[in-house]
Amino acid sequence: MPSGTKKRRNPRNRSSTSRYKADVQSKNDKKSEPDKKPKKPKGSVTYPMIFAGPMRRLYAFTIDFGLIMMIIYAVAPAANGNMFSEEAVAPDLIFFFGYFIIPTILWGRTPGKWVAGIVVVDSDGRTPGPAAIPREMIGKLVSFLAAGIGILWLIPDKKHQGWHDKIAGTFVVDNPYSGGPQFMKDFFKLGEKKDDDANDSDTSDDEEEPDSASDDNDESK
Repeated sequence: MPSGTKKRRNPRNRSSTSRYKADVQSKNDKKSEPDKKPKKPKGSVTYPMIFAGPMRRLYAFTIDFGLIMMIIYAVAPAANGNMFSEEAVAPDLIFFFGYFIIPTILWGRTPGKWVAGIVVVDSDGRTPGPAAIPREMIGKLVSFLAAGIGILWLIPDKKHQGWHDKIAGTFVVDNPYSGGPQFMKDFFKLGEKKDDDANDSDTSDDEEEPDSASDDNDESK
């Protein structure tokens, strides 16, 4: 072979395992990452004012509604009309008071909100305390009596406040310390993850194109 000739590189013989290994390594790194959920501090907690969207609030309401219906169907037959009947208004009010108002006063969330990873807070980002009473009793009553407009108001509102939130001065925000499962958060971020993966693949393909072009130039020489 003449000394002045340049050895051509065959693109078919080029190893493609490096990119595969990098992808495998990145996936392994993601799997090995520790849980990034921050540890809840002791004492009073100030939650970040990241307003929860309508879908997450609907999901929390669905969980609460399902749990209440399960309790009613389980307790009503054994209560013999002492609960969940037209004659048992006072016990029913006590039950709903204990399910919605007391947990919101103490922890800012019902079981449904706990599962959805959201929490009710005041303007300072703390659990509402006694402000949960007008929110749950007066605010929601007004919201539902207005043909549900007060509840639907949170959809176009910039801070996703319903009338009951505005009456009590409360907000529903993301709870980064939630002990509930994360699958709903992952569900809402599923589309974003797919978009990111597609962008990464497009970027990597673009990075590979110059190499193939340089190989074609070498062959032409």
